[in-house]
Amino acid sequence: MTIDQAIIMAAGYAKRMRPLTDDMPKPLLEVGGKPLLTHIIDHLIAENVKRIIINGHHAIQHLKNYIEWAHIHYPSCEFILSEEDSILETGGGLINALPHLNKNAPFYMINGDAYWLNHSSQRSLQSLLEQWKKTDSNLLLLLQPCETMNMTKPVGDYDLLNDVATRSHNKSGQYMFTGIRVCHPKILKEYPIESFSFLEIMDKQDSQNKLEAVDHKGRWYHISTPDDLNEVNAAIERITQ
Repeated sequence: MTIDQAIIMAAGYAKRMRPLTDDMPKPLLEVGGKPLLTHIIDHLIAENVKRIIINGHHAIQHLKNYIEWAHIHYPSCEFILSEEDSILETGGGLINALPHLNKNAPFYMINGDAYWLNHSSQRSLQSLLEQWKKTDSNLLLLLQPCETMNMTKPVGDYDLLNDVATRSHNKSGQYMFTGIRVCHPKILKEYPIESFSFLEIMDKQDSQNKLEAVDHKGRWYHISTPDDLNEVNAAIERITQ
């Protein structure tokens, strides 16, 4: 079994990253000399993903230009831009993009600002796929242990026990959600195209004890502000020197 489709969420204004995002989608900001979006696509291509949907609204012309570039540089993959006339957030943006996905198969759903490094023993998306093969869940998260985040500040929004994730509403959890997950379209049927957060869907699965997760063994960085971006870029430069 493989997962050959994905959606990358890239429509938001990223207000905490201003002024860098005044006229630029956050996923096109560079880390280590490449746009965040390119790092994500490289991870997906390594898993033989054949179709990638990117949703867009803010500064969308930059995304259109990027997708033209991606078609040339990743000829084995199809890229589709899911345009939003108004911001639909992560939940509504996904529902709006559903017509571009195979509704009978799972897909990777990744926030456009996710930046991570694989563990030496296994690729991060591969670890999600291996767990997906063993589970009956329809939503599987990649969680980062807070204790491993020594650069950007962690937010303990989840706990994890026996592969089942539970949201920590007071942010005292041992794990932080990476914005990387696998989802099956069957749990999305009841949702309309309107502005709402994907967190609503996650919370519903949580309430039914059906929200599963993988403990990420690689590195993941929470890039929320210009200072975060500078710190991560400086760290990468130190590593590669």
